[in-house]
Amino acid sequence: MRWRKLKIMLAALLALLLLLAATPGSRNDPLVTAEWVEQYVDAQAAALEKRLDALEEELHSFQVVRLWLGKSYFEQNGENKLLDAVPYASTAGRTYLPLRALGEIVGAEFKWDAATKKVTCLKGDATIILFVGSSSITVNGRQETIDAPPEIVNGRTFVPVRVIGEKLGFEVSWEPAEKMVTLTY
Repeated sequence: MRWRKLKIMLAALLALLLLLAATPGSRNDPLVTAEWVEQYVDAQAAALEKRLDALEEELHSFQVVRLWLGKSYFEQNGENKLLDAVPYASTAGRTYLPLRALGEIVGAEFKWDAATKKVTCLKGDATIILFVGSSSITVNGRQETIDAPPEIVNGRTFVPVRVIGEKLGFEVSWEPAEKMVTLTY
């Protein structure tokens, strides 16, 4: 019984020594040392700064473009820019924009083949092939049908904004009261 009491006392003494070795504020208890707290705060701040930088980069790549039927300008991120031809609505109610202007607005490259009246649109991984007057288009090698084919007006090639915009992955919305198209990408 005496050995048992001694073992209990030794265990209690050992536990007390371990507890004293890790008292708050000691080097053995990093949760409350000033150095550890400073390192933790610095690490958290660095991670937050990295996330903020990524969000800021994403915000700068976000674009909002507004254009109006019958107006010779468009607005891109609050800045007005001139168009080289005026957008119009077809008899089918589709909004058309000059091909060159749409390419500049969305950052796509457009190629024109006058002999075949073929329009090729390239943006990132997307490739769209249209023919003036044809409702058949090719999107990334896949044949599709659209309800608003490209048109030539006054020697300029016009394309349906929604068809091209959506096929390139942009959100296209129409506000009838203002006769305004908004492209968001």
